[in-house]
Amino acid sequence: MKNFTILLFIFLIISCKSQSPIYNLGDGNTTIPQNSYQKDTENVLNKFSGTWVYNENGKIFSVTLNKAEMVKLINYYVDELQGSYSYSNNGNIIVNTALPVYAGKNSTIYGAILWEGDVNKVTSYFEDPGRPKMAAEVTLTYSNQNGVEKLHWQLEHTGTSAQLPGDSAPLLDFRVPTDVYLVKQ
Repeated sequence: MKNFTILLFIFLIISCKSQSPIYNLGDGNTTIPQNSYQKDTENVLNKFSGTWVYNENGKIFSVTLNKAEMVKLINYYVDELQGSYSYSNNGNIIVNTALPVYAGKNSTIYGAILWEGDVNKVTSYFEDPGRPKMAAEVTLTYSNQNGVEKLHWQLEHTGTSAQLPGDSAPLLDFRVPTDVYLVKQ
């Protein structure tokens, strides 16, 4: 009987352990509880995953995006887009982050801020390793036109990191297109 009571007590302790709350990505929660999970329960991010290409007049801009699940941020978890890009002009490579060093948490495109009321629009953070002081966001708008999947890519400068005395002026120009339509490959 004593062993049964001990086992019952242990079972109750284990079963009473609190679960981390799960919230739908894009619910607009301003306060995110510690250890919670903002999950893409409606699979909105799936349509953005894949390789997307803009190819015109010798300019080739390629973006690869993946849905990453349960990525740990400071004190909670989130589903997000992670990706990389490359851009060339007449065969000359301008920038290429489609390298293993930029995979996963080192992605140069990351995050997923859903637009309220629009399941086809998401904003992510954008980084250019050659422009470390520049902050930028890209808004991606998904469309399917007669069976052709497209992303409208809109890149916008959002700020500049602080400079230390003696630093040279930061490079703030974009090395990739800022407003183009990409086609899913």
